[in-house]
Amino acid sequence: MFNNNYHTHMRYCNHATGDVIDYVKAAIKYGFNELGMSDHAPIPINHRMTEEEFKDNYCIENMSLETFNLYLKQIDDCRLLFPNIKIYKALESEYLYDNDEFYNNLRSKLDYMILGVHFYSYNGRIINTYSEVNYDTVKGYLENVRRAFETNMFKYFAHPDLFLFDYKDRFGKNTFDDTCKIITKELIDLSVKHDIYFEINCNGLKFAKDKNNRDLWRYPNVKFWQIVKEYQDNNPNKLKVIIGADSHNPEDLYNDNVKNVLKFVDDLGLKVENKLEL
Repeated sequence: MFNNNYHTHMRYCNHATGDVIDYVKAAIKYGFNELGMSDHAPIPINHRMTEEEFKDNYCIENMSLETFNLYLKQIDDCRLLFPNIKIYKALESEYLYDNDEFYNNLRSKLDYMILGVHFYSYNGRIINTYSEVNYDTVKGYLENVRRAFETNMFKYFAHPDLFLFDYKDRFGKNTFDDTCKIITKELIDLSVKHDIYFEINCNGLKFAKDKNNRDLWRYPNVKFWQIVKEYQDNNPNKLKVIIGADSHNPEDLYNDNVKNVLKFVDDLGLKVENKLEL
């Protein structure tokens, strides 16, 4: 069953459409009980990125601080207008080191915060998770997640398998090697230790070369989730997995990508949570 979604974007991130009320109306149409609005968080002023890195990592597509309060007000207004659906305030945020005060200030106004590692710091530069992850730089991805979780600010880890989007082994080949297996298991252990929800992300299917061939999915990555399934079998009720629509349009709350992922979950036999416990 999929009648709650906690990963939802709107127009303030500059690459989605719709306001909060449009998503609430769509969620009601699809019979949802709960909806978490989680647009992309503002980037801290002290982001330690060069102008080029800021541009290359599409940071302009994050919500501005100026619109953050308007975003919160839209959610408050919808709570009054639609009392029969639970609406949460959230953000999907990067984690850039030495900015905890900034993130804590955001978190204090929210019900929960999602970690989404689209880029991260490694050896003095910013690594893009979509295009620059390899057998060496992937260590920075794991370290970023570890440090983010240790802040206790995050409840939910979006697309944990995103590091596999264009991962390259030491020979420059796109393959799921032993390093990927180690990183996957380390991410699972960190999520269990810090009680973080692991997300199966539906929006990643828009990048699939062939949606009918799961081996060609960028994410969800089949080999990654097979390891998760093995972990769940050997450690019942330890790792909490949740499905996220990662909707960028109101109709994305229950589109074909969501239906494909629901079937994937069922075929693989993954145990998923229907509700985020806050």
